[in-house]
Amino acid sequence: MTNELNNAQDRTRAKLRFARLHLDELRLHHPKGSGDDFERSHIESFLFHFFGARDAFLQELNLYYDCGQELHKVSVHRLNDCFKKKGVNCTELEELSALEAEQGSWLHNAKEMRDHSTHRHSVPRVFHVGGPEGGEVHLKHPKTGESLKEDFVITFEEWCEKMEKLLDKLRNSSLKNNQSNKAI
Repeated sequence: MTNELNNAQDRTRAKLRFARLHLDELRLHHPKGSGDDFERSHIESFLFHFFGARDAFLQELNLYYDCGQELHKVSVHRLNDCFKKKGVNCTELEELSALEAEQGSWLHNAKEMRDHSTHRHSVPRVFHVGGPEGGEVHLKHPKTGESLKEDFVITFEEWCEKMEKLLDKLRNSSLKNNQSNKAI
């Protein structure tokens, strides 16, 4: 495996570690649900790094499939152009894009919240004071206003687990497909 590919994989994994670092700090923050700058900045930082893992994985796809895109130019659109020109069906990018486009999926929600917090405003939240959900803070989808079902710390933890599994699966598939393509 090339040094460049190792670096790309390391960067993808680092983005998830950075997201988890912010998640760990959010777990320890008191009072939870304060909406203070610490909490809001860590929510936004989590989303930035979490979704950044997806962006970093695009560079891996660029290298696995020899698309030759410059690092700062790698995007879903440019990769799709490369695959069309090569006549390659990149099932990994298709799966990632489909999940991201699926309304209500965890990756779609993460992207919408990341985009909203990066470009517009903080992520909307619902603060539960009493009842069985007392003390919980649920995130709301910035476009639909729909509240997520779990406290944001639980939601973020679930997203991290799903992203790690997804990227490992897609990475393994890409490596397998890359070996098959080179054998032809």
